[in-house]
Amino acid sequence: MNPVILYSVHSLLAVVLAAGALGPRRWRRPILIGAASVGVIAGAALALSAGDETVWRSTTLGQPRGPIAGATVACGWLLAGALGSDRTLGSAALVGLASTGVLLATQGDWIVPALTLWLASSVALGALVSQGALRVGGLLALGISDLALVGAFALHALDERVWTVPSSLEGLPLVLAAAAFVVRSGALPRAGIWEALDSRAAPALPLLLGGPLALLGVPLSGAGAWFAAASFGVALVLCGAALVGSELRLSAVGSWPVWLCLGLIATAPEVLIPAALAALLAVSVVALWPATYGKGRAGRGILLGFLPLTAGWIAIVGAAVAAFDRAGAGPGGRSLSWSLTAGLLPLAVAAGIALAALVARQTAPDTSTATATWATWALSAAGICIGLLPTSALGLARDTLGDLERVLALNGTAVGLAVVAGAIAHRWGPRGDEGFEGHVEASSGTLVYSEEQADTAVMVGVVALIALGSLAVVIYLAIEGMSYGFLPPSNL
Repeated sequence: MNPVILYSVHSLLAVVLAAGALGPRRWRRPILIGAASVGVIAGAALALSAGDETVWRSTTLGQPRGPIAGATVACGWLLAGALGSDRTLGSAALVGLASTGVLLATQGDWIVPALTLWLASSVALGALVSQGALRVGGLLALGISDLALVGAFALHALDERVWTVPSSLEGLPLVLAAAAFVVRSGALPRAGIWEALDSRAAPALPLLLGGPLALLGVPLSGAGAWFAAASFGVALVLCGAALVGSELRLSAVGSWPVWLCLGLIATAPEVLIPAALAALLAVSVVALWPATYGKGRAGRGILLGFLPLTAGWIAIVGAAVAAFDRAGAGPGGRSLSWSLTAGLLPLAVAAGIALAALVARQTAPDTSTATATWATWALSAAGICIGLLPTSALGLARDTLGDLERVLALNGTAVGLAVVAGAIAHRWGPRGDEGFEGHVEASSGTLVYSEEQADTAVMVGVVALIALGSLAVVIYLAIEGMSYGFLPPSNL
């Protein structure tokens, strides 16, 4: 399919929704469901078309960025339709505008156009995050992450005199890129973007995660074994807190798949597509959770636990094979960093299985909506279907998953450790309808903002200054690039 259609259809849907918001109230809900359905189909079509490496203007629709970006906008539209009402057509229109910006930015080949479109998508996402209430923590997260991302790409471009979007980063640019990812993606529990949970801004959550995964997944995949081990360690802490804590905080549960995904792609860059898709689906079901109390528990558990037959399990197996091979490839036949990573990975698998069991057995009063429940099960089915795809469709080589004996050994180890973790969760974990916290208060759920310590207008001004700083860096980069020449031989 023509990439122009796949990119622009989301903006057209935004126009339709904006016009529909002015129409009779009885028409609004059908318009929202119809537009969201078209958006989901368009996102899925883009993801499936990404293997053709189609070039249009300054963009290339190909793997691995294409499938991740397509799934991102599909999840955003699914949440907009499932969580929306006749009063949220404006929010859904912002999903369309942000989707177009995310697609064009993540598929871009050149730094300046990609960063410009990225900042434009951030404007739409900032408006979406502010729907219903001014969420300063979410706006700060957007501004800080954008500034870090622009700084990372600018330092790389000016140092290397290369104006294409980088496929690898080192030193300070890599640190800044990692910081941009962590702040924007929801890796920080109860902070920043998680203020959007259980609100009209919830459809922003997959867009805020999927954009960085598509744009920064490849550069961050070269971060190394220590970064992978640290990511697995943070994931284990978050999952362990959910298993033994007195209350189950949804923002902490949603941060778990983000850190696990980071660890997987740093361990085995070739599993970027299945790991990213698994994290997207998991965060999306967390966003749906407040609207599906009492329903869809098994579906949520399947995706949050990265269980067998899902996309997450494919990524785990591929990462395990790579980690075990590299653990014995260092000096003297052993590498400390890769040995640590290989040791943490089975623990993460066991923790995921225990978390899935905990989520599946939670009970709560049935306050779910039909559309949100169906959306949860649709995401679960999508995760299983992705896990059953041929490895080539996920960008994996035939030998990425290793031989059958290793896979069986990993499964057995995971199940054994999961029994222990499940026993701990059963003894000390939350029971029944205890301790669900879907809403994150601004005083405790932001990065640095507190209503008692700062005036809202001042913090919004700080966000605006940060955004202007990011834009100024992009303008300087464009001027510097034009003076040097955007098309030196190294970029052709």
